Order: sequence, then structure tokens, then C-alpha cells
Amino acid sequence: MQKTLLAVLLASMFAGQVLAEDKTITITAQDMPSALHSLASQTGIQLLFSTEELKNIQARELSGSMSAEEALKQLLQGTNYTYRMTGNGTFVLQRIHAASMLDEVTVTATRTEHLVSDVPASVSVLTAKRLKTKHRQNLNDALRDEEGLDFGEQPGVAHQVFPVIRGVGGSFAGATTQVLVDGIPHDSMSSNLMGHGGLNFTPMQDVEKIEVVRGPASALYGPSTVGGVINVIPKRWKGEAGVEMEGSYGTHNTITAGVATGVSKENFDIRVSGYEAKSDGFVAVPVTDAYGQIDNGPRDWKDTKLGLMAGFRPVSGQEITLSVQDYATRSAWLGGRPNDRQNMDGQSVSLGYHAEVGEVTHVKAVYRTTDLKQQTVWDEWDWNGDVGNLAAAYRSGRFTKTTKLLVQADTQISAANQLTVGYGHDTGDYETRSATVGGSTSTQGYKDKVDALFVQDEHKLAVVTLLGGVRYDRLDFSPDTVDGVPRNGSGSVDIVISPRLGARFQVSETSSMYVSYGTAYMPALNTFKFVQPSTTRVDNPDLKPETSVTYEVGMNSKQDGLALRTSLYRTTYKDKITLGTDSATSLRQWQNVAVRKVTGIEIALEGELTGGWKPYANFSYTKAEDQATAGAPYTQSTRVAPRKLNLGITYEPNDAWSATLNGRAVSDMYFNSLTAAQHTGGYFIADAKVSYTLPVSTKWEVFGACNNIGDKKYQPFNIGEWSDGRTVTVGVSGKL
Repeated sequence: MQKTLLAVLLASMFAGQVLAEDKTITITAQDMPSALHSLASQTGIQLLFSTEELKNIQARELSGSMSAEEALKQLLQGTNYTYRMTGNGTFVLQRIHAASMLDEVTVTATRTEHLVSDVPASVSVLTAKRLKTKHRQNLNDALRDEEGLDFGEQPGVAHQVFPVIRGVGGSFAGATTQVLVDGIPHDSMSSNLMGHGGLNFTPMQDVEKIEVVRGPASALYGPSTVGGVINVIPKRWKGEAGVEMEGSYGTHNTITAGVATGVSKENFDIRVSGYEAKSDGFVAVPVTDAYGQIDNGPRDWKDTKLGLMAGFRPVSGQEITLSVQDYATRSAWLGGRPNDRQNMDGQSVSLGYHAEVGEVTHVKAVYRTTDLKQQTVWDEWDWNGDVGNLAAAYRSGRFTKTTKLLVQADTQISAANQLTVGYGHDTGDYETRSATVGGSTSTQGYKDKVDALFVQDEHKLAVVTLLGGVRYDRLDFSPDTVDGVPRNGSGSVDIVISPRLGARFQVSETSSMYVSYGTAYMPALNTFKFVQPSTTRVDNPDLKPETSVTYEVGMNSKQDGLALRTSLYRTTYKDKITLGTDSATSLRQWQNVAVRKVTGIEIALEGELTGGWKPYANFSYTKAEDQATAGAPYTQSTRVAPRKLNLGITYEPNDAWSATLNGRAVSDMYFNSLTAAQHTGGYFIADAKVSYTLPVSTKWEVFGACNNIGDKKYQPFNIGEWSDGRTVTVGVSGKL
């Protein structure tokens, strides 16, 4: 695999055309969109702008030797437009009077840079600046503030697990929402490792932005994207050499400390960071629950993360990137019980290459290797029900080694047409180990690989942008093994084709609507197809991947410092894998029998008003229903809260002060069954944070925060397992 990547990188390097810093540019007097397309064609830069907004502006004649940026400045001189550069060097045009509501850029929705308002999808972009207005311990907490997002996690533990978008729920085949870091996932299809790496790798201090794309995404990202994708984009260093530091102290003796150092020059940048957090934790199960368990003390935890982000630009138009991430999390499973604990570890290394090939084509290649570990120990009380016995009883581990290769080319076929093609090759080696303390260890192995081809075409027709794409996935599962020996010698291959269609209509300069059709799938794992040897179950070699289809309409609008986005969707998630009964043998068998239907509406409003006021509110209504078998009635889905409201306001009267008050209301829901015993009521919690920038030569900020101001206790995960109450935190951050 390493040799394949090296060949791709070398071929791209020698094919790449070096773009000179200054070029002879000739642009005739014409309408502004045509002039900008001409500038992009002559210089090779990428420009994002609204043709509809600029079509009535006349561009001046331009001629001479100059840089692309200088030419852009001259073209925009005297207009009501300015520009900004993204982290990838794309120029985004924006009206000057709307500068406070700059349209965010997404790379996740289409795998290429686009304004959020230009893609036919529901997208949220959480920038580092926006994340900093609230006190959030981790990425899970930050993402809960977005519409349509929920998490299934155990209260009080440090690791982060499965996000769920739009109520599609979980699956025996794995997580239904894919978490990416810099556009690529970490884990394999066969893995059932908690969290799949994903959100565990990156601390808040290292986040440049998080992009959330709601709706099916298998046409671009393959399996496990029924609900959507979350893409965490880590920070790279900007500016001269320096050191960034932060620290905080709060309730439960919770201490965090982070540091980052780096430098950025014309031909390279590097950022190295470290983060550690630890807490005495809190008691989540104060009285014996339905399983006979209780916390004997608080659930303590510790979390350590390391990161390196580097970019090297040997010549103009080419960049080699290196990313290294590592995390180690130690958590109590049940508090005050030394042999009821879980350790999570992950290491990931990514090598990338990006080149401008000619003036209209960009090629990139990324290779990532990841090791993940989840190791758990249970005591006799938890494992065997021996009340009060805290001796270790059982140990288990889940271990994954994966490689991910992505090669992608984007080319501007014409001023109105952009084509993206790509190839992906993933390998996964997943292993589980289990042992009774003092007994033998059993090891089971699962290997898989995916070869993928995808293509996407975007075409602009006046006020309409059309988008179409399709992905071909070949899923290859090796025979499962037990203690290194093939269990039954049966492997399997599945072919999945995932199409996608969308259109965005520009209603006016400030409003647009979109419609979309998308598909997604979950793999039919080999372990479900072939279960022999077994006396209670039979094989099902015809088991199919789970599939979903989503139809969606939505709107984006900006007016007078307010930005509104809405979406209405309908998802049919069918062929869900569940245990049924084989009609021929009356034995149990994994079958494609269940269906989930989800209808939902999402509304989000964000503002940047005069006087430093920045309000936001979002609401999601999710009607999720399950059909257990064909012909059975549909029933309300468990673990889905039908209604969720987030709202808040930030006040920034000047560069020194900032204050935020926000709240979240979640409706009632059922956990494991539609019974009164598994029903939990709704709740509302409010948080606040105040920050002040000290009047010193270097920029240092102090803050105070109070989460769950009303000291509300609620059950987010299981009956009898409670959330934390009110917490208070003070902290400081700065740069030298």
C-alpha cells in the first residue's frame, strides 16, 4: 500500500504545473462573473462567488504582470464586494455590508470547496470562534447544540461514542453517522469498537471547524452514512512562531491543560499540540438500577491527546501534508469500583499530497493508517451479579488496524461545469479478545476491504445549480477466524451502487432553495451471513446491505444580519438486519426484515446584529417509526426524542468582553421499549459563559462558565443513570 501511495504522489508531482507568483493577465471589460472566470482560468486560483449577485456589475479592463490576488483586488475596486481566503487558499467573495454574516465554506458536502448556500444539502459549520463562545468539554457537547444531532453515551465517562443524525438510530451493522477527521474516517466496516476513533482524536483547542452534513452521503463517503457525516477539521498554524496555552479548573476537581506551538512560513507550516484533562467525576447511578448496579463513588476519568499538523510546499502549486494524532482515555465504567473500567487508545498517521495540474485541475491523494484499542474489565458484581464483590471477573478488548487511501481529481471543464472523480481503497483488520479472569482467552478476527470509484458533476445554469453523483463500492469480507483458525471458511463480496441528485435554485440575491435525492447503506457483515458452527442459528449467505433513500427540500436565506435555513425530509431505511426465524429449520437467522421511516423538519436561525448581539435558535422535529417485520404495524422508535430546541445569545460589545447564555430543551422519549418503565421525561438546561480579554501586549483571555445553571438532573442514556448537575469552571487562554 505504501508503494502504491508513493507512486501516486510522484506521478502527481511530475505532472503538476508550477504556477508563477506573478503572471501576465489580460481581462477585457465585461460582466463581473465572466471576468472572474477569466481570472481563475489565467491564474489557476479558485474563486467562490454568486453569479446571480454579480451579473449586473461591470468589470473594468485589466492588463499587466501581477499576482492573482492583486488582480482580484483591482477587479473588485469600487464595487461593494471584498474577499477572504479559506485555509485551502480559495478566494470567497462577499458583499462588504454583509461582512458580519459571511457565508461559510464547506468541503464536506461535495468533497470540494463551496459556499454553504450553494450546495443542495443541510449543512452546519461550527468555526473555532463560534465554539469558543460556549464552555464545552468535548466535541460531543458542542455538537448537541446543532439541530438534528443526538448522542448515545454513558454519562460521566471521558470517551466519546456514537452520534446519531435525524433519528435514524443505530444498527447491528454499525454506526449510521460517519465521523471524519479531515475528510477521512478511522475505523473499518467490521469493527464494533466504541466511537470508531472519530471524535476522540481531537480536543476542542485543536479544532479549526466542524462541518455537519445532514442526510445520506454514501455517494461520496461509502458505508455508514445513513444519517449524514460529521467532519472535524484540525487547526494548522498561522503566522509567526509562538506558543498557545490554555487551562481551566472546575467542579469535581476537573482540570484541563493544553499547549500548542508552531510556525508558518511561505513554504511550510507546522503545529504541535498536547492536551490533558482529568476529573474526579460524579455519581451517575446513586441507587441500584434495574440491572442491580450502583456507583460506589464518582466516575473518575483522564484524557490525553497529542497532535501534529504540518504542510510543506516545495514549489508553488504543490503541498505535502503530515498529520499525527494520538489519544489515551481512562474512565470508570461504574464509579468507585476499581475493576469496572475502560481504556480507549488511538494512533493515526496521515500523509497527503495536493497539486494544481494545469490551470483548472486539482489532484489530491491521502493515505492514513490507524490503530484503535478498547479494553474493558468488569467486576464480579457487574459480570456475574455477585453483589458487593469488586474482584475482576471478565476482560475484553476490541482492536482495529486500518488503512485508508483516497485519490481525487477536480477539474473545471468549463466556467459552468465542475467534475470530480475519485478512487478509494480501505483495509480493515478487526479483532476481539475475551477472557474470564484466570481462564483462557478467545480471539476472533474479522478482515475486510473496500474498493470504491466515485464521480460527481456540478453544472450551473443561470440561477440553477445541478449536482449529480454516483459511487461504486466493492465490499470484500474475508472468512472470520477463531483463535487464528477460519471459523467456517466462508468469505463474501457485495457490490453497492449509491446515486445522488440535487438542485439549488437562486430565488434572489439573498435566498435560495434546494431539492435532493440521496441514498446510503450499511454493510451486511460476514459475521451475520455465516454463523456456523452453531446449534441455534443458521447461515444466510443472501443477506443484503441495509439501504436508505431520502428525499429533501430546503431553503437558505440571509437578510439584515439574520441567516435562516430550513429543511424538510423523508427517509425510508429498509432491509435492516435483525434476528428472525428461518422458515425451513425454525432456527434463528440474521435477516433483512426491519424498516425505519423518519419524517422531519429542521429550522435554524442565526444572527449578527448591531451592537454586538448574536442570537441563534434551532428546532428539530423528528417522527421516527419502526416496522419489526413485513406487514407489522409501525411503532414509535426508541431512543429518539421527537422534539429538540436549542437557543441562545452572545453579546460582544467590543473586542474585550463576551457573554453567552444558551439553553437546550429535549422532549420525552423511550429507551429500550415502549413501556412506562423505559420512559423518561423531557428536560431543559441552560448554560452561561463570560470572557474578558486582558489589556496586555499579548492576547490573554480569562473566562468563567456555569453549565446546567438550574441543576437539572435527567436521564440521557438509561433509566436510573443520571446526568451531572450544576458545574462551574474558570479558565485562562493566551498566546506568546
